[in-house]
Formats: sequence, C-alpha cells, structure tokens
Amino acid sequence: MYLATNGFRLTGATGLAPYLLGMVFSFFYQSLPGQLPEGFSLSIIALEFSSTLANASSLFEGNLALVHRYQTGHSIDMLYLITYGAFLGFANLSGWYTQRRALSLIGIISAGIAASADFAENLQLMQLTQALLGNGSAPDFWLLRLFVSTKFLMISVSLLCLVPLLWNRGWLGRIFCTSTLLLAPCTLLTLLGNFEFSSPMTGLIMLAWICLLLWALKVRNGLPNTSDGEPEALGTQTS
Repeated sequence: MYLATNGFRLTGATGLAPYLLGMVFSFFYQSLPGQLPEGFSLSIIALEFSSTLANASSLFEGNLALVHRYQTGHSIDMLYLITYGAFLGFANLSGWYTQRRALSLIGIISAGIAASADFAENLQLMQLTQALLGNGSAPDFWLLRLFVSTKFLMISVSLLCLVPLLWNRGWLGRIFCTSTLLLAPCTLLTLLGNFEFSSPMTGLIMLAWICLLLWALKVRNGLPNTSDGEPEALGTQTS
C-alpha cells in the first residue's frame, strides 16, 4: 500500500516536468518555413520522419538560425525524455498492487524503451542538424525512422497498459481510456506511412498525458472510488 501510494505521488511529481520542459522547447521547435510533406502538420514530426538530407533541408529553406534553434531543442529533449519516461514508468508502477503485475511490468519496460529510443533518435537528429550546418555527414535515415517508430509505439503500449487501472475511475479515467484506445490505431497507421494520422497521434498522446497527470494529482493519497461510488482497497490485486 505504501509503495502504491508513493507511486501515485511520484507520477504526479514527475508528470509536471514534461509539461514545463515542453513549454520551453516549443520555443525552439518552431514552425519551419518549408512546405511540409503531405500528411504532416507539425514541423518537428515531419523532420523526425525525414527520409533524405534533401528532404530535411527543404524544411528549413536555408535558414541556419532555425537549424541552430532545432539543435538546441534536441539537447533539451534529452531532459524531456527522462521526465516523460519516469512519468509513464511511475504511473505503471502505481498499478503494481492494483492490477495484473505482468501488465504493469510491460508498461514500465515500454516506458524505458520509449525513452531509450528517444535518446537514440536525438543523437540521429543532432547528426542531421550538424549535416545541415555543413558539419559532418547525414545520419542513417532508416535508423532514425526505426528509433522514432519505436518511441511512439512504446509510448502507446505503456499508456495502453494503464487502461485497466483507469477504466472505471471517473471522467478523467474515461477520457484517458478513450484517448488511449484511439491512440493505438493512429500510431499504427502513422508508422505504416499514413502520416495524416500523425497529428491525431500526437494530440491523443498529450490528451492522455494530461488526464493521467490530473488523475495522479487527484489520487496521490490512494485510489479513488470506482465509478459506481464504491471504494476499492488500495492493496487489492487481481492475479
């Protein structure tokens, strides 16, 4: 019970950091002047899914100041990935004593893989921006795509592992579960090359994270009542 309660508290504490850092590096990941490839509406997502150096270069249209700004954004993202990895990890840890432990373990591992893939992705993006500045060679774009795809896929898996925990936990739980269940097909479709689903994918991730953060802050002293108003013991576990 003690560990589960502290899991909720840690989820709330670590969940605030990604939003604060997100506001910081949104200044660096500004909209790029180049025409985005078909299906994309966010410049950073289009850059992450770039397939050639020429494709990436066309987004910046020779604006080296923006390239430097994105390079700084990639550095800040190194902190961001730690915070959201911890956020998702602690959220799944909270369910360790309240749902199937195997599901919680999958969620924790998925969060770690997502953050690790994001780290590797940032190294590739830093190499890409250096190449755009004329310093060094371009990264392996198939490798960049692999890390980006792994990141988004594992974020989705980690969130899906929380659905049983929040299924009957009030309106925040219902919004979280609905957005997460919609996220799964949007993620798969995006990774299969249907990039018109990339904006819904990122939007649903943010919506699920906001609901998860608010829920964790609300219940940091233990699980709330179920939707029918009956309280559930914090230490209850379904095997």
